[in-house]
Amino acid sequence: MDKEQIERVIEEIKSSGSLEMFGDIIEALQQPIFTYCYHMLGHRQEAEDAVQEVFIKAYEHIDKYTKSDSFSAWVYKIAYHHCLNLINRRKLYRMVPFLKRGMAAVSQNEGEIRVDHEQVSYPLHQAMSRLSAEDRNLIILRVIEEKGYEELSVLLNKKPATLRKQYERALRKCKHYLQLQKGGEVNEAYKAIR
Repeated sequence: MDKEQIERVIEEIKSSGSLEMFGDIIEALQQPIFTYCYHMLGHRQEAEDAVQEVFIKAYEHIDKYTKSDSFSAWVYKIAYHHCLNLINRRKLYRMVPFLKRGMAAVSQNEGEIRVDHEQVSYPLHQAMSRLSAEDRNLIILRVIEEKGYEELSVLLNKKPATLRKQYERALRKCKHYLQLQKGGEVNEAYKAIR
């Protein structure tokens, strides 16, 4: 489904509220949004849950969507803010240990820290996880999602030149974190972001 078709379907959904038609939109955008959430959060299950929440929010607030942005850019913005909230919640749980005592402990062996090696190598994932959510977001959108600076400008509400500089700084940080690691897999990860 191309952008024009999506826009037509969105207009019909706005007038009819058709959940069935929104299913077509989900089908068209689900995989890219999942990939984005997965790289932001680093956990498959969290990303799957996040994608569901993002599309629920998009449907619930579809009347707020305007054609000034593309619909996919609007959904990416929802995904970014949702992932950012999840990341901030994680930080809160780390900062307030007594909150975690009452919660059931989840084993890391249960897939909590699974990394899809087809998408990004483990050393690169480790290096990216040390970046701020904003820097990680920019790298994911630029490298993995292959968004241009003009499109990123619309998504992130910043000038393309500003984003280019921010991206270069984020890449330098990521490369620095990769250099701190050792091993052959690190060399492959380093080449991936060059």
